[in-house]
Amino acid sequence: MHILLVDDDAQGRSFLAEYLQLLGHLVTPADSVDSALRITEEHSFELVLSDIAMPEKSGIDLIHALQTKALEHRPDIVLYTGHVDLQLAIDALRAGAFDYMTKPIKLDELTSILERVAAHQNIRLSAPDHGHKHRHKSSFQRKEEHLQEVQDMFSRLAGVERIGIFSEKMWDVVHQAEQYHTDRSMPVLIQGETGVGKEIIAKIIHYGTEHSSLPFVDINCTAISPTLFESELFGYESGAFTGGVRQGKKGKLDMAMGGTLFLDEIAEIPVELQAKLLRVIEERQFYRVGGLRKNKTDIRIIAATNLDFEKRIQEGLFRKDLYYRLKVGHITIPPLRERQEDIAGLALLFLRKFSKKRGKQFESIHPQAEKRLVSYHWPGNVRELKNLMEWVSFMHDGTELLEKHFVKQLSPQKPCFSTPEKKRVERKRPVSNADILAALEECGGNKTKASQLLGIALRTLYYRLDKMAS
Repeated sequence: MHILLVDDDAQGRSFLAEYLQLLGHLVTPADSVDSALRITEEHSFELVLSDIAMPEKSGIDLIHALQTKALEHRPDIVLYTGHVDLQLAIDALRAGAFDYMTKPIKLDELTSILERVAAHQNIRLSAPDHGHKHRHKSSFQRKEEHLQEVQDMFSRLAGVERIGIFSEKMWDVVHQAEQYHTDRSMPVLIQGETGVGKEIIAKIIHYGTEHSSLPFVDINCTAISPTLFESELFGYESGAFTGGVRQGKKGKLDMAMGGTLFLDEIAEIPVELQAKLLRVIEERQFYRVGGLRKNKTDIRIIAATNLDFEKRIQEGLFRKDLYYRLKVGHITIPPLRERQEDIAGLALLFLRKFSKKRGKQFESIHPQAEKRLVSYHWPGNVRELKNLMEWVSFMHDGTELLEKHFVKQLSPQKPCFSTPEKKRVERKRPVSNADILAALEECGGNKTKASQLLGIALRTLYYRLDKMAS
């Protein structure tokens, strides 16, 4: 296809253009709406791919302008933006966008959209009166279909997947999450093993059934070093520290204003910041790093962990008062092995989804294969099941999933916990400094392997090493 790529960010535009060219498309770049409109007077395009937020005129302005132009060939228009916003999605579709994406752009999602655009353009060329088939639909039907299209697209953008619920235990969890959605003032703590779907439940609490357009901002507390965590969460003022942005920077609390801050793996948050987080929850105010002025905040706090809080408290790694403040609303998600009714249904849901994506034929599961799936203990929970079905859809094809398609991937001797989690359960005493030094020596200085050997999180190991060095 010939694609007009419109983005004022030269680096992002160059990256996208290179990727599209690698796929075999002809790309013409433009850095503004006015520039794009001038280019369309001289060239025809199958697709216009445009950022929404640009100086002076937006991507939606570009749609309106193109609709008024007498073009020889009418391109499809796909918009992208850095914000998940339901109203923006609705505005884009109402203006006439073919689809809508959020940044950072997922290349597999972009590739899928390109395929659909190509198919749509082929239909237009081969059947110019194709649209007449829909003229007899009622206005109500068209509005209903359009609303469903917006809701489906927004669910995808927000990361709230269509989840399968086949057991009473999960119905209870989802119902509880929907109840918590109605009260933004209540903190909610979600506990469960790795892979059970804690983030999806957090998004159900935030978005509800009507898909709230308020911001959902997440922080993986294990992915940020302790030295950067405070500035990442609270932001910082100008001149707060060497190497910072000159004008200062807003933190995640600012980004989540009016919406939800999701603290994933909350048990790993640095101890010295826990009192400050407690103050935010209780007083709804905070100081930026290097700041003297209190900033008000209006956010919902949702936290999640797969660790044993009571053990963390005993080891002095988590404040008891913060734990009880977070636990006002509480959800425990049972592991997949304790809700076997979900296994076959989820497997079929994932299998059909990935088969459709890859053009495969899987539509059902053989009873013997289902029996094998249900009897497996799923240490990686729903994530492991999903990954297995994706692998099957990549490696095999057929109308029915058979045991031979996946049996070698399931180890009957595999324990019901991953190695680090199992060690945490078995450990009888807190990790000492001597334990840490011995583990580092045994692992040749590799901190990741040492943390796994000790049965503690990598963030916790870095924190303890900082303490030992001070």
